[in-house]
Amino acid sequence: MAALPLLRWFFPCTLALWLGGGCTRANLQNEGRYEFTTTELIRDDCGLLSSEESLWDGELSINGDVVRMNSDWRGQQLIGFVLPRGEFSDDAFVLDGSESSAAITLRGKQCLVEQVWMHLEGTTQCVRGFDGVLSVRIEPRVEQPECACQLWVKYRAVQDAGCQ
Repeated sequence: MAALPLLRWFFPCTLALWLGGGCTRANLQNEGRYEFTTTELIRDDCGLLSSEESLWDGELSINGDVVRMNSDWRGQQLIGFVLPRGEFSDDAFVLDGSESSAAITLRGKQCLVEQVWMHLEGTTQCVRGFDGVLSVRIEPRVEQPECACQLWVKYRAVQDAGCQ
């Protein structure tokens, strides 16, 4: 008789674990600090990069399918999600962040802008590396139309020695 109460809990718990197993998935990307480098400069009307290879580093964290990154550029905080696995990508994610009413220097000129948008798309290459496309869009105030600009780069992000 002592086993009967135990069995009453065992079957529902086992069923719940089995059914819940598909709710989240293990992502291959390590959390932590990543060093970003530009692999291809597509566009930089803003003059944001000091050199063609330079880019800002960031701290990546993953909780289930929710992905966050604290970028070293302007302290931008990006949030996004892991994309559903499909035919073209097994471990890809997207992140977005914005800043309103920002003071920023663009091409040597001080600008007060309405919005600064950052978008990052990443694809896991190994547990310590991912790559993708990063874009920044600056939307100016009406009185400073010359401050409108965009940055588009292909990048590689690595942790420690990266992919071997």
